[in-house]
Amino acid sequence: MAESGFFKVSEIVQMAIDEEHNGTIFYETLQKVATSPALKEFAKRLAIEEHGHEKAFTELRESLEAYDPPETYPGEYADYVNVLVSGKTFPEDEDAAKLAREAGGDVQAIDTAIRFEKNTLLFLNEMRRLVPDRDQPTIEELVEEERRHLVELTKIRADLA
Repeated sequence: MAESGFFKVSEIVQMAIDEEHNGTIFYETLQKVATSPALKEFAKRLAIEEHGHEKAFTELRESLEAYDPPETYPGEYADYVNVLVSGKTFPEDEDAAKLAREAGGDVQAIDTAIRFEKNTLLFLNEMRRLVPDRDQPTIEELVEEERRHLVELTKIRADLA
């Protein structure tokens, strides 16, 4: 974390990179353990897309400049980001694979994936305030892809339930 309680924007983007990386691992593992052919195929596609998101965030991180978010009290933004990060679906690489392996079935794995996609959407919506205007289209594109993932997961869950 940056000095004086602030997170640097690059640190927040790194958190997004880490979460997308762990999402890739989750979906790769889910592809191997799912019993539904539709879920296997969908997990394969999502693993590829999450890996693409990881690349997009890496490029974004490399282009960012320093930013100090406005606060109503010292450390406000760091406190908020800590709350967001504490709700991460996949704290570590191995947690992502373990959640897929030990989900208890396809429907439960989809529930985990839905939680991941919702958490990612919340995080991305907060990132919108941090990135320069030139990077807004990247964030918007990622938000739309995550929304699509959420809708598709919900449909697959309904088909399997």
